[in-house]
Amino acid sequence: MSDKIIIIGASHAGIACAEQLRTNGFAGQITIIDRLNGLPLERPPLSKAFLQADGSDDAKFLLRRSDWFTAYQIDLVDGRIATAIDPVQKQISLDDGCRYNYDRLVLATGAVPRQLAAASGLDGVFVLRHPDDAHRLRMAIGGRRHAVVIGGGYIGLEVAASLTKIGVKVDVIEMADRLLARVASPPISDFFAELHQSHDVRLHLGASSDEILQQDGSFAGIRLDSGMVLDAELLLIGIGVSPDLELAADAGLACGNGILVNARMQTSLDDIFAIGDVALIDGAALRIESVDNAQVTAACAAAAICGTAQPALAAPWFWSEQFDVRLQSAGIVPLATAEVQYSMRLGKREGGFSVWSYDQAGALAAVEAVRDPAGYMLGKKCLDEGLSPDPDEIVNADFDLKAFIAEAAQ
Repeated sequence: MSDKIIIIGASHAGIACAEQLRTNGFAGQITIIDRLNGLPLERPPLSKAFLQADGSDDAKFLLRRSDWFTAYQIDLVDGRIATAIDPVQKQISLDDGCRYNYDRLVLATGAVPRQLAAASGLDGVFVLRHPDDAHRLRMAIGGRRHAVVIGGGYIGLEVAASLTKIGVKVDVIEMADRLLARVASPPISDFFAELHQSHDVRLHLGASSDEILQQDGSFAGIRLDSGMVLDAELLLIGIGVSPDLELAADAGLACGNGILVNARMQTSLDDIFAIGDVALIDGAALRIESVDNAQVTAACAAAAICGTAQPALAAPWFWSEQFDVRLQSAGIVPLATAEVQYSMRLGKREGGFSVWSYDQAGALAAVEAVRDPAGYMLGKKCLDEGLSPDPDEIVNADFDLKAFIAEAAQ
């Protein structure tokens, strides 16, 4: 077994891989290199609770505390950027001139947020991906009365909800004709549109920015393609991310819309692995960007390195919180077409429901649940087991899902 493993990236994927390596019995040296200073923070709260916190107790957002690194005998090299991989010498170069040798290398470099060229260099313009981004945004909120969010995906809507809750007036601009168009079913899009509008968030769907307004080098608002002007002091750009491929591509690794890997998370070089948001499993239609995917791919890489059994496959899951409403989703929601069918099932809790999406072939593809953890768990069980309850029966509250699953298991 390899003696030295280097992991580049200390977010959920990198940390999970290091932990799984130890759990699987790896006794060699593990070094994690991360470009950010300090101990790593959890990513999901950055657009939610972290933005609303006063900064007095940010330790509660730590992904792992310092004693974890000690207990697992993991060296964290923080505040350093890996600048080059020498796959022949099996060596990593850092921005401070230091070099590290490895026997196996794991790339957990993640993704970088897409920018808006027209807003480049202006004060009051932010993206949100890393803890440093969240720190800067939180520091800038004080005294700001109006904000514009470009992008009606999860990050944009979560930030819009967080800003609204602390008294900032928010406009959301989305080019698609509905919110969450790439990741959610139309009924879920409609639900969150109504939720945000009920909290006085102004939605501009099917709209785009025609001009970024500025005053003395600071963001001052947006003129929409309709001619409407939105005056604001803060802009959050949430138009998606791109995989961070530079290091891998420079080293000659096969890349596409991600670093190409096999089911064991091996790249085109057997001793280099890629996990998390940056990895694209060969033959897959898309990269999956979630904490669940970070943990699963990390476990797959650790098992491959240690020669242990690969983890069992399960449906990917996601979650979002907006205005204290939690969405839980399992599976991949298919793109909306005339052939895709959506069935809504009421939950046992007040206001709770789930949306069951069936693909063109009539197979269950995803389950999205709002205020309905039982519906989510049963839906995920169906997806994990490859079960497709009849879409016409799902809408019937008397249809016993537990009995359906139990009978299928016999």
